[in-house]
This record gives sequence, structure tokens and C-alpha cells, in this order.
Amino acid sequence: MPFFPTHRELLDVAVDAALEAGRITLQYFQTSSFETEIKADNSPVTIADRRAEQRLIEVVRRCYPEHAILGEESGETSGSEPVTWIVDPIDGTKTFICGVPFYGVLIGVEIAGSIDVGVANFPALGEIYYAARGLGAYWNGRRIRVSQTGSLADAVMLTTDMQRVDRDPEKHEAHQRLIGATKMYRTWGDCYGHMLVASGRAEIMLDPKMSVWDAAALKPIVEEAGGIFTDWSGVPTARGGSAISTNAALRGAVQELLR
Repeated sequence: MPFFPTHRELLDVAVDAALEAGRITLQYFQTSSFETEIKADNSPVTIADRRAEQRLIEVVRRCYPEHAILGEESGETSGSEPVTWIVDPIDGTKTFICGVPFYGVLIGVEIAGSIDVGVANFPALGEIYYAARGLGAYWNGRRIRVSQTGSLADAVMLTTDMQRVDRDPEKHEAHQRLIGATKMYRTWGDCYGHMLVASGRAEIMLDPKMSVWDAAALKPIVEEAGGIFTDWSGVPTARGGSAISTNAALRGAVQELLR
């Protein structure tokens, strides 16, 4: 039988790793000391991304050398146990490059196919969100819950980029239906939008395109806060290529409009 650390032990290491990586990003944030490269997928990357991911991997390897790691910048390394650390050193690199503080350092831990631990650190804001299955979700040490808002007419909806949503004709129509049905619409996006849902300050966050390293950390945090995290078709997964976070009360109404 393989040995699995407890969720608490994994969470403690994930928090430490996210904090250490976050401190590296702050060495470059709002400075002119780095250049931006464009990757093959047309997304930007900086030395801050690469150095932060290297630190994340170092911390994980120091504690759990037998675990697999999947990083946005470095790819995947296999492990001898069915535990995978899924890391995104800077979620919102474009935001980071612009000197805006809503970027996040993300870590999700997948155990035998279930993503049970998540950490989202926002170094420039001094905010960290974290959760583990069965242990609840927290924001700077304070327990968080999604809102109880049960009407779309009272809901705050978020997305990262309206243009990205509207490039897909089917998503555009659903997007417009939701805008018309909700009280307020804002683009407080990337991973921070999902944390606003988890902490009860918004009700809906839409992401039309997501990689697993964008989503893995977010799913357990939203779910442990009492929310729902799915792809656009309503499947509760971090590997669906898209993501929606909602409070539990609005899941049905949101999915109905998305259809």
C-alpha cells in the first residue's frame, strides 16, 4: 500500500511553497528588471515565472521527492506515488507584467485522481487562500464561505476578459444572457475572481479557457467554501479546459442560462 501524507501535512507544505515563490515574484513586480518572452502558445513568460516555479519545485522535492510535479513552465516529472503537485508560478502573467497586484501563485495537489488541496497566494495583496478536503477553506487564516445569494438578479458576475468569452459564438450568447440576468458585472479576473466567489464577495466567475494548472488550486478552495467549481458543461473537473465558480444556490440557474 502506498503511503499518503495527511491533507494537513500536504497543505502546510503547499502554503510554505506558495509563500516562498510569492516572495520571489515580488523581487520583480513593478520593476523594469525583467524582459517578457512569448511562448509557443502565444502567452507571455518572464524570469519571475521561471524562478518562482523553480522554488515551488525545490520545496516540494525537499519534502516529497517521490511525488510527481506538473508545472506550467517546466512540464511534468513523474513520481513513484500517485500524488501530483500541479503548480502555476504566476497565474495572470499579463496582469503581473502590467504591475497590477491581482496575479496569484497557485498550487493544487492531486491524490489518486482527486484534487484535494489548493493554495492561491496573492503576494502583492498580502492575501493567501487555502483549503484541503474536509478541512474547510481559509483566507489569511479566517474561515470563508460562499454567499447565500439565491437570485441572479442580486448576483455579482465576474470574468477575466470579455473578448476571450465573446470569441466563441456559443459562449458569447450564454455570456450575454448571464450579463442581462445579473445585478453587476466586473472583470476582476484570473484566479482572483474565483477567490472572490469563494469568500462570498461575488457569486459567479466565468473562465472560458483554462489549463489544469490554472484550475487545480481553485477547485478545492471553492468547494470547501461551499461553492461549485465546474467546466462550462457543468462537469466538476479542473481538466475541462474551462471553469465556472458559483455559490451553491445559483448553480442551477447559471447552468440553465449557459445551455
